[in-house]
Amino acid sequence: MVNPIRKIKNGDSNIAERIVSENYDAIYKYCYFKVGNSEDAQDITQEVFLNFVRNINTYSDRGKPRAFLYTIAKNLCINWIKKNKTEYLESTKEIIDISASEHIDNITDKITLKHIIDNLPKEQQEVIVLKYGHDLKINEIATIIGKSRFTVRYRINLALLAIKSKLSGSDYIEEKLRKRLT
Repeated sequence: MVNPIRKIKNGDSNIAERIVSENYDAIYKYCYFKVGNSEDAQDITQEVFLNFVRNINTYSDRGKPRAFLYTIAKNLCINWIKKNKTEYLESTKEIIDISASEHIDNITDKITLKHIIDNLPKEQQEVIVLKYGHDLKINEIATIIGKSRFTVRYRINLALLAIKSKLSGSDYIEEKLRKRLT
């Protein structure tokens, strides 16, 4: 089977549309997690796919296009946060406010996990969100953040140990992380 990126490079717009439709929601969720507000996350998500199509010729055909999309999203979110620091700080408060309409137990779990994750080093936050919030594989995360698979596994393990110690021995950490991040 011919590589989908090669097909796009050769002008097959149907493949490009399929990649967009298969990855749009996941990229949006990632951007929303990074910037904290829906409108900006939508704008950034659209910019991710525009950049993907514009820069398709620079893609080296290694790995899945999804990792390339997350890399673009990560860089655009970093740029947005740098430009909008005040707005970003206020939007992180909004995330907790949104949870107020849910059940008390669920709210407590989300707030606790958010607080714990927010207090992890940025490198650990990112791998935890990519692994449990977006169900990415170690190889994909390594490509996105530009580190080795060993480094990714190490950061995930450190983060899980920190989370586990904060939750004082909770046996359902992975399940709670998946619920909190989806």
